[in-house]
Amino acid sequence: MGIEKMELVTLVGQMSELDLCLDKCCESGCFHIEPAFSSVGTANGLTMLNEKNGYSAQLKEFERLASELGIELEQTDHSGYAPRTPEEFAQRAKEIGQSFEEISQRRKQAQQKISEVNGAITQIDHLKGMNSDFKEIFSCKYVAARIGRLPTDNLEKLDYYDENFFFVPFETESLYCWGMYFCPENEKAIIDDLFRSMYFERITLPGFVEGDSDKALKKLKQDLEQQQAESDECSRQMELISQQVKDEILKAYSKLCYLHGTFELRKKVGFMSGKFYIKGFVPKKDKKHFSELMQGFESVVVSYMPPDADANCTPPTILKNSWFTRPFNMLVEMYGLPNYGGFNPTAFVAVTYTVLFGIMFGDLGQGFLVVLLGLLVGKKLNKNAGGMMVRCGLSSMVFGTLYGSVFGFEELLDPMYEQLGVDFLPLKVFKQTNFILVTAVGIGVALIIMSMLINIYVGFKQKDYEKAIFGCNGIAGLIFYSSVAAGLVGTIMFDMKIMSLPFVLCLIVIPLVCIFCRVPFSIAVKYKKFRLSADEDEKMTVGGFIVENFFEMFEFLLSYISNTMSFLRVGGFVLSHAGMMLVVMTLMDGASAAAQPVVLVIGNAFVMAMEGMIVAIQIIRLEFYEIFSRFSESDGVPFEPVGTKFSATPE
Repeated sequence: MGIEKMELVTLVGQMSELDLCLDKCCESGCFHIEPAFSSVGTANGLTMLNEKNGYSAQLKEFERLASELGIELEQTDHSGYAPRTPEEFAQRAKEIGQSFEEISQRRKQAQQKISEVNGAITQIDHLKGMNSDFKEIFSCKYVAARIGRLPTDNLEKLDYYDENFFFVPFETESLYCWGMYFCPENEKAIIDDLFRSMYFERITLPGFVEGDSDKALKKLKQDLEQQQAESDECSRQMELISQQVKDEILKAYSKLCYLHGTFELRKKVGFMSGKFYIKGFVPKKDKKHFSELMQGFESVVVSYMPPDADANCTPPTILKNSWFTRPFNMLVEMYGLPNYGGFNPTAFVAVTYTVLFGIMFGDLGQGFLVVLLGLLVGKKLNKNAGGMMVRCGLSSMVFGTLYGSVFGFEELLDPMYEQLGVDFLPLKVFKQTNFILVTAVGIGVALIIMSMLINIYVGFKQKDYEKAIFGCNGIAGLIFYSSVAAGLVGTIMFDMKIMSLPFVLCLIVIPLVCIFCRVPFSIAVKYKKFRLSADEDEKMTVGGFIVENFFEMFEFLLSYISNTMSFLRVGGFVLSHAGMMLVVMTLMDGASAAAQPVVLVIGNAFVMAMEGMIVAIQIIRLEFYEIFSRFSESDGVPFEPVGTKFSATPE
């Protein structure tokens, strides 16, 4: 376990082999590409290939073809599909489109006509009983006519007006009255404004409507049938064409996605004097496989260097983990990957998370159900989440056995321990409350000390002496925190006089001074000179240094106390779980014999769902704030091997 070792790789070759070289990089599945040159490099004749991707337009065109033919795009094997250049794909798209373009236009026209006729039918249906021809009415020279609907509440208000108009209602509903009003042509502006104030909604009939309402409806329904038949026939023909060209469209689109993706990689390729330059990282364990893929080129030269050989490139991070710790990668990635030279905390997280979950959610029966549920989740939904649940469930079973708890029955395992002759087990939660709370704080102290040790290791590895020696989580912080914890335990629990003057001076005061002066001390160790600030250009006075570090020291001391006390929640949830199950047992005892199994099942399900989720979240909080924050530097770059993705919409 640790962080996968990397090799910096450079590929140099003739431009004629660039596309095939990028194909092989994608095929390898282990090449993490980096920009070939920094912005400084362009000044020396080195330029980046920033060409327009010619496959984008073709991707959109084949998307359009698939949409019109009703073909659902899905990734398909395209190894035998011949076209490769954008021009070849454009030609095939044109040929496929021509095969159904006329039919598609006919269908669109028919569907548009259907929409118009349906709208006209809906409007005229409200005007039944109108025996005059629509065209004759609207062609009157001296009289203006308007068709529409008026709110029913405003119908009676029309009698209040003396203007020259009359309203003819045709159909009255609960909310609206459909009808027509007539007025002199020279007064229509005034009358129109009056009806607008009455919330009259005017309807404009299409020009193809002829005759009275009955004749118009009859003709419109005939037109609707004809257009629907035309649309159905076009759809049938389109379906036949779709079946004929579906396989080619899927292959073409899948290949376009691949070619579009590989072409996008050109944006990170350098160019100079007819040669391309590609740079990236390959895991050391995949070096042989990558080299074998690159052997078939005539001009491509592959060079391997140490990962830190180029200051402009940051090596990516791949966490190496065992089968037990691998599911907990998701927690580390959630917080942030460590940098390439950092520490992989997955194993530490896996052990601490599993143990803490078991302590806080200890029940043999419920733990077994969590294991079964984890197996199901891992198989159907998320492998890592399922793996975490299985491990946490097993831990819950172990601690549930120690507590003697099986689905809330606290005495079920007592006979087993009596036969084994183990008199201190099972652990009765409510009888040993103080022991549980003190143990929870002790676990917190142990984990904080372990986190400090990890921080010291990482600090020395990075040659960061402020972090490793003088920081609040370095050697000075470790001595101070451990000494205070040991002094309090010895004095309070064992009545030992540990806090003597030499003890306080050497193990508490001196470490505090080191933490207070951590910056100048670390500068003195590293550069053999003494100054108050790490920045040479920043001038800091003695007074400013004292004030700034006084408040930082105050924050450090508060964090020691709050972080330690935060682990009281571990013991609190042990008591909470036992208390909730006691409530379930009490409810079950008060129920009838027939209802007791139902109460037991529902109660256990409720406790598992609610408290299981809360415990999982609380442990994540402990991991992130009380443990990770002491040593983790989450500025790592994730390893992203180049490849192509099947995308329905190109950028």
